[in-house]
Amino acid sequence: MSGARHGGAAPGGHGHLGPIEPAEGTEAPPPPPLPLHHLLSGRQKIVLAAVFAAVAVVLTLRHPGRDPTPAPAAEAPPVPSVVSHLHYAGPVSPPAGPGQVFALRVSAEADRPYEVVAVRQSYPGLSVTVTGGLPVTVTPERPVLLTVEYRVTDCAGAPPDAGMPFLDVTLRNTRAIETVSQILGTQYARDLSQRLHSACPISGYRTQVSAHAVTNTHVR
Repeated sequence: MSGARHGGAAPGGHGHLGPIEPAEGTEAPPPPPLPLHHLLSGRQKIVLAAVFAAVAVVLTLRHPGRDPTPAPAAEAPPVPSVVSHLHYAGPVSPPAGPGQVFALRVSAEADRPYEVVAVRQSYPGLSVTVTGGLPVTVTPERPVLLTVEYRVTDCAGAPPDAGMPFLDVTLRNTRAIETVSQILGTQYARDLSQRLHSACPISGYRTQVSAHAVTNTHVR
């Protein structure tokens, strides 16, 4: 008996199965993305590196970061000749005999601290030293009384006509070091003259005192 077969095999004796569907969980993973440096050409890498460097510089300038802001510099003090005040303070003792050392006092006051580092005078026959030595610090809270000793080494070199004898004083502070020629006034000239007369009684070698009053000042 002949009849049509339903669901028969395909020609050639094999059944028709169709395409094979993958089972769940058996799909192959997609390939990983390539790193950025593999995707860029050599020139693009150089450009990108330059961009990163520029950004780093900008961020550093905007945020100096770890270094603290430096403190503002302290204001420099005035030069010592501006803040110093020197005055004649009188003799230490009456005039001594010939050849004796005599002493006069000089007061040093201050608006700001400074040091007196040297005291000299220009007459070749007269030397000076400061009792106790130098330098000495002068502050607004601590004025200093300097005892200046004079020794006549040669009457011919003593100042016979010095109406306004100078005393050269070297001052120092953190700003500068200066030497000022100090004029200590009429009374200083008179006391110096009187003591030089005692040390050098020859009439030709005497300090002449000006009749006009001389105020205390200094010449730079």
